[in-house]
Amino acid sequence: MEAAASSSSVEQTVDVAQWEENVKSHHMPRADLNKLVMEYLVKEGFKDAVLSFEGESGIDPGVDMKILDEQIKIRAAVESGSIQDAVELVNDVDPEILDTNPKLFFHLQQQQLLEYIRQGDVEKVLDYAQKELSARGEENPEFLEELEQTLALLAFDNTSASPFSELLEHPQRLKVVSELNAAVLASQDQTSESKLGMLMKLVLWAQDQLTKKGLKFPKLANIGSCKLETD
Repeated sequence: MEAAASSSSVEQTVDVAQWEENVKSHHMPRADLNKLVMEYLVKEGFKDAVLSFEGESGIDPGVDMKILDEQIKIRAAVESGSIQDAVELVNDVDPEILDTNPKLFFHLQQQQLLEYIRQGDVEKVLDYAQKELSARGEENPEFLEELEQTLALLAFDNTSASPFSELLEHPQRLKVVSELNAAVLASQDQTSESKLGMLMKLVLWAQDQLTKKGLKFPKLANIGSCKLETD
């Protein structure tokens, strides 16, 4: 029994070459890969890429191009910091999107607060937080924590020194864009998350499970670069 327990705890190691060979041995039809890519491009609202990929692959996007036009406008508004314009654009698509999604609406208001902080307008920050967000924070502990983190940026003359400085970086705006894209698609009876995104989450979960079991193997540490890294 002791010997069995000891052998089961020994770490196993798989080298990069062996891992890549195992991956290559599993074939997935190109048509299925193309569908995954197309769905991802549609979910993220990349209209130019959708049209280009449609021409190359012959895959039908399966969505009204007008919706992608609206997504592009919404993305541009959020990425430029014009949050009120984004709200109006979303309401033009469907007024119920924000009415029925309090978390999304809060994140839009939080982003507006962040834009005021970015501008250095403390008076506007405090006024907007008091009038628009304080009641929401009191009603929802999750909202309150996010609001407190946002307002904590005011405690630093140099916001980059704040532990919450990432809230003022571009990826924060992109998170709001993704939430909006998902909500707009859901309003059109489209699924909100791409299968490719779900597959990436599954990959990360599987890697975590293998690591817990003591297996050392090349990990997909950076999804953006798709490079395998060893411990």
